[in-house]
Amino acid sequence: MKKVNKISIMILGLGLILGSLSIYGQKATTESILQTYIDSYVNDPMALSANFGIKVADDWWTVSIERVEDPYKVGKEKQYTFHNYGPHNVTLRAGKPIEPTWYFGFADRPTLDKINEQVWTASTASAKSTPADIVALDIFDMEGFQSNQQTTAIAYQTLEHFWKRDVGEVTRFSRDSSLPSHGAQIVALYTMKDKRISWFTLGTEEVANGDRGLDKGQVPNLFIITNGKGKAQIGDKEMDLEPGMSVFVGPYVKHVLYNPYKEPLEGILILFGDNIDYAKGQSYVEFLEKEYEFYKVNETATSSVINH
Repeated sequence: MKKVNKISIMILGLGLILGSLSIYGQKATTESILQTYIDSYVNDPMALSANFGIKVADDWWTVSIERVEDPYKVGKEKQYTFHNYGPHNVTLRAGKPIEPTWYFGFADRPTLDKINEQVWTASTASAKSTPADIVALDIFDMEGFQSNQQTTAIAYQTLEHFWKRDVGEVTRFSRDSSLPSHGAQIVALYTMKDKRISWFTLGTEEVANGDRGLDKGQVPNLFIITNGKGKAQIGDKEMDLEPGMSVFVGPYVKHVLYNPYKEPLEGILILFGDNIDYAKGQSYVEFLEKEYEFYKVNETATSSVINH
């Protein structure tokens, strides 16, 4: 009897497990997955107010976000201002946005699943070598809407933070979680309009930026070598790459990295700015001068608010 009871209990337990998996499978709809991101974003301190769409294959969803922050004074003389963030007003609605806006376009449901299962980050799935590249996840404009630098910057920050649920937004990087870009395998660590940080790896005989048009750009790059060895063509000079060194490459300076060794060449890449923004006449350095002028204006405006 004891053996029978144990077997019966095991069968019952297995049935419950399989049943729960079946229920979970039924619940793991696109809507339920998206709702987990909505629930997380309610308390995200990096949330920005926005209205955008999500398109997974042919299915549309609309997200509306109203950021909530509560300033409070600190310090012995209450001379500093800190902020509490959230809970924000974040909603998900089935269907296409009523007013034309930008949207996240997923090539298919498996792309959403890989991001949901943390196989890829959203910014890794959207990484491109050129603006014309077709990727698994992209940011598009609906018909009747034209993104500008402001809306693109909001979209980038939303891409980075909306699609990560944990309070500590962990990104695991390895060759298994990477996707190809510029001839290397990369994992996007952090994406903003003015800064893109990635982990990269080059296997034996692999070349980064080897194709014509990819070897130089309008914005600077900073390579930080963490593992392996390699070589680089920077301008007219060739140099050896090894752990414990960084290489800063200015605008319009040729930079090609390659690995003639057996061990993978790995490191961190920081890309400053967005090449496409400086392709129509304004240089990155000129943009920085204007940005620094804004710092002065913003400081004056902020000081005025604090003093009142």
